[in-house]
Amino acid sequence: MVGWKQAGAAALLCCTMLTGCQLGTPGGDKSGETLKKLDKDEKASIKVMYYDKSSFFQQYGNLFMAKYPNIEVQVVSLSSLYSDGGQDPRKAFQKLLDEEQPDVLLYSNPDEFQTAAEEGKLLELDSVIQQDKFDIDNLLASVTATIRAKGGGKLYGLSPTFYSQALFYNRDLFEKHGVPLPTNKMTWEEVLQLAKRFPTGGADNERVYGLGMTNSGPAATYYFVNNIAATNGMSFVDVDKQQVTVQTDGWKKVLEMTVDAYRSKSIMTEDPMKFDPNQPMTISDFALRNPFVAGKAAMMIGSTYTLTELERAKESVKNVTPVNWDLVTAPVDPQNREVTNSISVSNLFAVNAQSPNKRAAWEFIKYISGEEMARLMANIDQGAMSSRTAFVKERDGRSLEPFYMLKMNENSLYKDMEKLPQNFYMQFSQLAGTEIQAAIDGKKTVDEALKTVQEQGQLALTRSIQEQEEKDKNEAGKAK
Repeated sequence: MVGWKQAGAAALLCCTMLTGCQLGTPGGDKSGETLKKLDKDEKASIKVMYYDKSSFFQQYGNLFMAKYPNIEVQVVSLSSLYSDGGQDPRKAFQKLLDEEQPDVLLYSNPDEFQTAAEEGKLLELDSVIQQDKFDIDNLLASVTATIRAKGGGKLYGLSPTFYSQALFYNRDLFEKHGVPLPTNKMTWEEVLQLAKRFPTGGADNERVYGLGMTNSGPAATYYFVNNIAATNGMSFVDVDKQQVTVQTDGWKKVLEMTVDAYRSKSIMTEDPMKFDPNQPMTISDFALRNPFVAGKAAMMIGSTYTLTELERAKESVKNVTPVNWDLVTAPVDPQNREVTNSISVSNLFAVNAQSPNKRAAWEFIKYISGEEMARLMANIDQGAMSSRTAFVKERDGRSLEPFYMLKMNENSLYKDMEKLPQNFYMQFSQLAGTEIQAAIDGKKTVDEALKTVQEQGQLALTRSIQEQEEKDKNEAGKAK
């Protein structure tokens, strides 16, 4: 099961909605290489990089070894990368590669995968895919296209899963209040206008909200604003110029839209049941903390995990009518409604170009990316969707197509974000969250809030870069 450990690793490696850009042909190209097939009784041993040993065998290892008993699998755990928050994740990742020399490499960050492909560290897979007649046509086209773009037009890896979000809505609440149902390819502005059409009167614990969120406070408001901005093609920082970039007309419009939505009281940001954190929680209690699952919000942005929450609530929650839910695509950029930032690839498996066990390593990647694995995992909650979407067409009678009907955005706003110091992001999110909340509360104008975020954010960025450079210099001196 994909859990918090994987999410932690992905965060440390700056893997949020990363997509590709066209490149030249990577160096060290292994084009045309085919692999000798393993004999029936031939034994092999491979090292596979994964988040931790337990989740590897639960998700992939046990099934693979049952299918291929002659291939021994050792796990190279990535747990050290996210257990020590003080280390540079890129350097730690490279150190682990150098020491362990895994046959199967795992990249949480597509940009790191891209660099490895350019440097000739990965085996080109097109030839062996053709050799084995392995079906990639039924993998989600956006996933394959993104991976291929990262390899300059060639495949240097595969991803058996992808992550996606959609806009969930409560059909009964819409019909009860006479509000038109959401549709695919709506913008954030359209979604927020729809949310405002629900009545805002009544006690907080009794009324219905147009849009629900699963957390509250400054951190939640910053995430909300940044999500809208990213959807509309805006980033809060220019990595190459090392500049914060929020004092613009685009950011002003997004913040004004957010302030208006919060002040209209159409967004639910509080725990609907207001549980006492000091008291033990039942499964039912936990489910009802989600305002959409509790029937208190008409819409909510959710993932495949939201599907699991809805199913658990249906089974365990008493005296609450199960949500009659459906879904449409997550909000899109008004300038390009056919692409989305809501789909991301973050589990990229590749064969080490220097591996002495390339065939066995490829057999592993081929199996976990194949039809048999997709069929076996179709009804298991992984926190992600199978790249073979033929096996995840519907859930509880509802179509899941909104999760994957749009194209993945190849113009990544988060490219090279890992080049900036990790502590900057924490400082910036706290600063921005506080200023956004001040604008919502009427303590500052939108212009004043953005001015503070721009100026104080730039100071934080410059300071973080200087501190990182000094740290790197000291470490280099110690290494001599």
